[in-house]
Amino acid sequence: MKLLKLLIVMVTFVSFSSCSNDDGDTALKSRVFQLRYVDDPSLLGKVIMFENADGSTNVRMELNGTSDEIHPTFIYFNSLSEGGPVAITLDPCGCVVSNTKVTTLDNGKKITYDELANFNGHLKVHRSDAFMETILLQGDIGSNANNLY
Repeated sequence: MKLLKLLIVMVTFVSFSSCSNDDGDTALKSRVFQLRYVDDPSLLGKVIMFENADGSTNVRMELNGTSDEIHPTFIYFNSLSEGGPVAITLDPCGCVVSNTKVTTLDNGKKITYDELANFNGHLKVHRSDAFMETILLQGDIGSNANNLY
């Protein structure tokens, strides 16, 4: 009888001690960057960069107040005040949310989460393919950002 009780206690202990929400991965990181409207103060947006377990970065765009048009979105080199060429073409943002998995710059150079989260760049959300010159939202990201939250 004592052996049976001991066995039950041991099985229970092993069962509970092996259950865990920790899958062995280190905590993944994220950074949030605020986007600013250009002409329409009813537009709001933010960019959230998530580190993925495979070393890639998920760039999530969240927009509020925009139309249901498809909005081409790009990460550019340098700060907004300096301007620069396109570094990364993101998936277009339709209406509210888009997610882009990023592993490389448009030129093929690999980029890690830490490199992108500290990138010397800025982001612009364009109105549509037909109106690329119209910028709805924009903001500095990475090392240029001063509006983290």
